[in-house]
Amino acid sequence: MSSTCPLIRIALIVLGLIALTMPFASSAGLKAGFSERDITPEVPDTWVDVDDNAQFDPDVDTWVDGNGNGEFDPVWMAGFQNNRPAQGVELPLKAIAMVLDDGKHRIGIVAADTIGLMRSFAQDLRANVPDELALDYVMVHATHNHEGPDTQGLWGEGALSSGINDDYMRFLRDEMISALAEAVTALEPATLHMAEFPNPPQTPVRDARKPIVVDDAVRVLALRSLEGALLGTVVNFGIHVELAWDRNLLLTSDVAGYLRDGISGGITYDGAIKKPGIGGTTLWLTGNIGGLMTSAPGEWVEDPFSGERITDAGHGKARAFGYGLASAVIDQWNEQLFTEETNPSIEILSREVEFGITNWMLALATITGVVDSSPSFHLSRPFIRYTSEVAWLKLGQATITGIPGELYPEIAVGGIENPHGADYALDPVEVPPLREAMSGEVNLMVNLANDAIGYIIPKSEWDNEAPWIYGATEETYGEIVSLGEETGPTLHRQLLNLFQHNHAHSHRTKRASEQPEEEKSE
Repeated sequence: MSSTCPLIRIALIVLGLIALTMPFASSAGLKAGFSERDITPEVPDTWVDVDDNAQFDPDVDTWVDGNGNGEFDPVWMAGFQNNRPAQGVELPLKAIAMVLDDGKHRIGIVAADTIGLMRSFAQDLRANVPDELALDYVMVHATHNHEGPDTQGLWGEGALSSGINDDYMRFLRDEMISALAEAVTALEPATLHMAEFPNPPQTPVRDARKPIVVDDAVRVLALRSLEGALLGTVVNFGIHVELAWDRNLLLTSDVAGYLRDGISGGITYDGAIKKPGIGGTTLWLTGNIGGLMTSAPGEWVEDPFSGERITDAGHGKARAFGYGLASAVIDQWNEQLFTEETNPSIEILSREVEFGITNWMLALATITGVVDSSPSFHLSRPFIRYTSEVAWLKLGQATITGIPGELYPEIAVGGIENPHGADYALDPVEVPPLREAMSGEVNLMVNLANDAIGYIIPKSEWDNEAPWIYGATEETYGEIVSLGEETGPTLHRQLLNLFQHNHAHSHRTKRASEQPEEEKSE
């Protein structure tokens, strides 16, 4: 007995060392957590659109004073015409949060089913995130939902009246923070899975402005627990969330909501599940949508189960598109077509960018406070300038680029032209295409991240004066909701710099305040 004691002691020591290292190994590496919150505003007063013009006229239309205060209390819907108050709710609006932690960095991404969230909102949200959440960086995203409440101030009763409800904006901020907090609480060890595949032919996206360039691949990240359960899915795709269109008067999360419901809970018609979901929580991140990327009335979307081609705008078309994309993601996952990465590290870079505002209408809206933003004023042209933000997040072989507006896809994938009628006769400025400079295996590009500055148009395609490009007989759409002609070159330059500097700063968070003065745009 005594002769075997040393061997037993050695064995116990070895086993003890193994036991000590096991908790450390399981606590290191990637952790992921997801959460969702309902952010649907209350619609206190209902109304009837008697003249059927999708605008409220108190002399014609009738309404019910739901809260008994003797006043009509509208929830102004954003994205199309002014004076479009909601009548009720079709599909709830959500705030979805994802938190990722690799043991060195912790990042949060929170997305809301709204038209856009200005940088002042993002900064206020970040300032109110509790320190105990230990978030090194928060990306604040709006899905660009045209069927939700006005969160920018441009879609009130009239052109110069804000549609923002301050109480709702505080509620929205607090719910988005609560979603982040719940996602932190839900953190658990996870593996990363990624996929990129072509947009299914049943859900075509149209570029409404020449040149016809669409960045329409579907890019997906999935986080799975070590036990095999799916914690959450991130889907990045470029289409305007607006298929219910301008005559819809019911709040809905539109394409994004149907996609999320389909992936997580299953594709359901009339209470019957046509295709089971894959579980977890789904986060929709809107991709490159400038141009603009949409499916307008008259353009078809094929329902993934009935095979019907739906051309009329409405909730049915939004459901068909959302479910069509969801079905494709589910198939990719079930067929094990995702690449797995078990222990990815997180890298974070963010940078302030200063843009000039030469669009006098947006400048006026900014100065008068109709748009919720904080401009600065300079003696040199452009007189009004605006500080925004770009971001680059790396998660192993996946990257997420935060773009503060709606990027024309040709800046991302190429195909910029200088058509006859453009205001500037010059070769494309925004070259090389951004995707050529990206280093990841799957590269997500998120429009309306941390801001909502409008369209980001190639300078050589800028067209603010007649003659109009491509022989058009009327003004092309885009410039009216863009800061100015230098926005595209400025953003392109700053993102290229960010990509080129990522290796030098790969192991620390780069705050905007740390940027050398020469790196800021002129």
